[in-house]
Amino acid sequence: MRKRVLWLPCSLLILSLVVVFPLHLRAERTTIRLQLGERKINVSGYDSSGVIFVSVRELADFLSFPVVDNPDRRKIELRLRTHRVKITASNPFLVVTSIGSGVSSSYQCANAILHFDSTYFAPAEDFIALLERLDPSGVLLESRIRKTPSLPEARAARYDITGAELEPYSNGHLLTIKTSRKLGNFEAFIAADGWLYVTVTDAVADTVALARFKTSDAVRRLQVYQYPTSVQLTFKISPDIIQVDPIVDRRTNDLLLALHSRAALEKEKQMQDKLQRARTRANLDVIVIDAGHGGKDPGTIGVGGTREKDVALGVALKLGRLIEQNLQDVKVVYTRKTDVFVELGERAKIANRENGKLFISIHCNSTERKPSSANGFEIYIIRPGKAESAIRSAENSMDVADRENKVIEYEEGYQARYQEVTNEESFILLTMRQSAFVQHSEMFAEKASNEMANLLKIQNSGVRQAGFYVLVYASMPNVLVETGYLSNRAEEKVLRSPEGQKKIAEALLKAIEGFKSAYENSLNEGQPSDPQRD
Repeated sequence: MRKRVLWLPCSLLILSLVVVFPLHLRAERTTIRLQLGERKINVSGYDSSGVIFVSVRELADFLSFPVVDNPDRRKIELRLRTHRVKITASNPFLVVTSIGSGVSSSYQCANAILHFDSTYFAPAEDFIALLERLDPSGVLLESRIRKTPSLPEARAARYDITGAELEPYSNGHLLTIKTSRKLGNFEAFIAADGWLYVTVTDAVADTVALARFKTSDAVRRLQVYQYPTSVQLTFKISPDIIQVDPIVDRRTNDLLLALHSRAALEKEKQMQDKLQRARTRANLDVIVIDAGHGGKDPGTIGVGGTREKDVALGVALKLGRLIEQNLQDVKVVYTRKTDVFVELGERAKIANRENGKLFISIHCNSTERKPSSANGFEIYIIRPGKAESAIRSAENSMDVADRENKVIEYEEGYQARYQEVTNEESFILLTMRQSAFVQHSEMFAEKASNEMANLLKIQNSGVRQAGFYVLVYASMPNVLVETGYLSNRAEEKVLRSPEGQKKIAEALLKAIEGFKSAYENSLNEGQPSDPQRD
């Protein structure tokens, strides 16, 4: 047995770490000893690749913070004297809400929250540092012993933060903090004094470039404070801006801050309330089945000449008949029932117009070179605001989305009509609307993946995330099913056969039946649809 000692920023807080047993290759269970004045206690923890995690509940009990646990949604909330801290399993972002103002902000830990045996474990240094900041009384968390930070290592690039830009959009403003590398730990929050504080650890800012930041009515001033181990950008913002949502652009590593005004949030809240009331008033009584492609758009072509549009329509019609036979209280809506071309935007409009409760878009996959050994069905959802490490994605997910999204090029004047989704920053803001449906989208995707794996002779490639245009406009739980690879000879035989199409339809029906029960129960219990913003 080995012993380690870790100093954390807490008043006389001494942590002795003793490994108890290995959990898996990268995490070990530990016992953490806390001492505050004369009071001592042992709490549970984990050592994951050198990062120490502490039990949230046991630490809260030690500091006398009430806790509210929601095990069904894998969330826990700490109730401090002046703030609420909401924690979500497998998510590095903590939501901090001021009791006095009601304003919420995000705090990003360097590592996601662990969740083992119904217990939450937070990165100890980040979590205790946050609690120290939020409870300014000096009684519980006035630090006397601090870990001395090391200076940043020399890098090839002279500056880590190289500029900032502000762009207005119809549903808010997007503040882009440009970077030369992937940032480490950062936080962004709006304080009561009307300033937006953005702090990045272990970073150096180009103050000359930042001085060229163009102000506006929304962001009126920028001040930069460079410290030896961090940089703080403070933006004087309009009093109407009350919420900030940070997202890291995985392509450029830039930090994107979505700024929401009071008016825009109120409008969005009214819209979400209206949608929620509509969902609450009705059960899962309308399912929209979208057969991909059609007419002049054949979709991908298989090794033996099978057209994606034909497979998608075959599965869609078979699924619709099964729903009508087995779920007589459910109305089936098709975006197309024949070999016709339907514009991509019109597909979501049909679903929204018919008050759909579930949108299923059916497609086939392919590789550029044919034949190929690539195989497996995949089910896609849009999950906004998730870190790359927190989602199950594949190298080709973006390629699949790009190929399916190219159908807009069959439409005349598509550049103007789809400007909102083809612009990357606008698309990020647009996907945030999916927060209201992501929990149920993910629930159905998992059920469909399991049922298809049980019934089909096609490999299960799992649930994945990608930016499909056809999904982002659907105001309801939604998924896109890639039923298999037409570039694979064996899978093409299954997909083009009536028997194979029927098996796919039967698996989706079973998933719908299981989802319908869970969906209606959650509405009857009054559970919000958004797992991130309740």
